[in-house]
Amino acid sequence: MNVFRHPLVYILACFVHSYSQDLSFAKELFENHETYKVEGFEQRRIKQAEVLSAIEKTVTQYPGVFQSRIVGKSVQGRPLPMLSFGNGAIDVLMWSQMHGNESTATRALFDLLHFIGDQQDTPRVKNILSALRIHIIPMLNPDGAQEFQRENALGIDLNRDALRLVSPEAQTLKRIRDSLDADYGFNLHDQSRYYNVERTPKQASISFLATAYNYEKEMNEKRTDAAQLIGYLHAINEQFIPGHTGRYNDDFEPRAFGDNIQLWGTRLILVETGGFPEDREKSMGRKMNYVLIGSALEAVATSSFEQVEASVYWNIPENDRKLFDLKIEKVLVTVAQQSFVLDLGINLNEEDVQSGFVLDASIEDRGDLSTYYAYEVIDAEGYELIVPKRYPKKIKTNKQRNKLIREGYAFSRLNKEGNFGFTGLQSVKPSLEDAYTHVTFFLQKDGKLEILVLNGEIIKLSDY
Repeated sequence: MNVFRHPLVYILACFVHSYSQDLSFAKELFENHETYKVEGFEQRRIKQAEVLSAIEKTVTQYPGVFQSRIVGKSVQGRPLPMLSFGNGAIDVLMWSQMHGNESTATRALFDLLHFIGDQQDTPRVKNILSALRIHIIPMLNPDGAQEFQRENALGIDLNRDALRLVSPEAQTLKRIRDSLDADYGFNLHDQSRYYNVERTPKQASISFLATAYNYEKEMNEKRTDAAQLIGYLHAINEQFIPGHTGRYNDDFEPRAFGDNIQLWGTRLILVETGGFPEDREKSMGRKMNYVLIGSALEAVATSSFEQVEASVYWNIPENDRKLFDLKIEKVLVTVAQQSFVLDLGINLNEEDVQSGFVLDASIEDRGDLSTYYAYEVIDAEGYELIVPKRYPKKIKTNKQRNKLIREGYAFSRLNKEGNFGFTGLQSVKPSLEDAYTHVTFFLQKDGKLEILVLNGEIIKLSDY
C-alpha cells in the first residue's frame, strides 16, 4: 500500500519535504514562449519536410551553436537527423515522435532551440551549454509521421522494438544511446486526450514516468535521480496548469525503449502530453513541453533537482482513462415502450482527410457513468431523448434548415447534396439505433425540443 495515497499523509509529506524551488527560469520560459514559437507548427499533423526545413533554419540562424548530422534512415529511406549543442561533460539524449502521430514535443523542441540560440550569451543558458552536451532526434519515425500513424512503415510500434531491433529507426536509437552512454534520456510522447488525473475531472495534460528497469520495480541511484527530476518538473507544471499532472503506470515492459534505456544505465524521464480544454491541437501542451524541457536542462546543469525528495514523485496522482468529449447525464430513453434513465459517454474521433481531419462522433458507453468525466457535461435530468425525423427532399437554404431543425428534423437522404449539415440516412424512418450510431438526436423537456446533438455537436434550438 502506498501510504501517500491518503490525502492527510500526502499533505504532511509535502510539508516535511518541501523546499523553496526557484521557479524564475520556468516563469521566464512560460512568459516568452510566444516570442520563440516556430511558425508553421500550429497543427499536429506535421511531416518530415517541415522538420528538415526547421533544422536548416535553426542551424543557419545560430551559426556555431547547433550541429546537425544524419544518424540513420527510416524503413522508407527517410533521413534521421540529430541536432547537438553544448560542450559540457553531461550527455543528454532526447527523442520525439517515435510514434508518428505524437508531434507535440517535436514542435516544442524547435521553440526551445530558438530560445537557446537567441539567449546563448545569458548566464543561465551559458551555464546549460557549458555543463551539458545535448543531442536531439526530433522525429524518430518520419514514415509514421507522413501518414500520421503510430507505427512505422513496417507496422511496428518502435517503443516495443528495443530487444529485437527489427526496425532501422530502433537500431539508430540504440546505437546513439550506446555511443553516448547518455547520462539522461528524455522519451517524449503524446498520450490520449481521454486520460484524466485519477478520481478528478482534470485532464492529464502532462504525465511523467521514471521507467522501471526490472519486474520488481526497484529503485537504484539512477532511477531515483529520474524520479527526483520529475518531482522538480511536477512543481513547475502545477505552477502553470495546477491539477493537470499525472503519473504513468510503471509496470516493467521488457520490450520498451524507456524501460531498457533505464536498464542500460541512462536516467530515463518519460513525458506524455495529453489533452487540455478547448485545445485539440495541443498548443498548451506544446508550451508546457517548452517550459518543462528547458527547465529540466537547467535543473540537470545546476543539479538543483537533487534537493527534491523522491517521495514527491510517488505522490503525483496516477493517470486514469475516464474522460469523454461529451457526457450527457440522466437522459430519459424509451425502449420497447418503457422509459429508462441513462448516461451517454460520447467521443469526437478524428478521421483523417486531405485537408487535415474531421470529427466523427461515437457513443463509447451507456448506463451509469457517474464515475466518469468529460470535457463538456450536459445535465439532462428531466429531458427525453427524441429520434430526429428524416427530411426526404433537398434543403435549399440555411433558413429552411433552421426551420426544419425546430420542427424535429436532423436526418436527410443519404448521399444527396444540399443537406446543409444534416446526417445522411438510408432508412426512411429513423430508429433509436440510428440516433445512437450517428450520435444525432434531440433533447426534449416538457414536450419542447430544446437541444440538438448533431454528430456530437451541441446545438441549442433557442439559437435557431
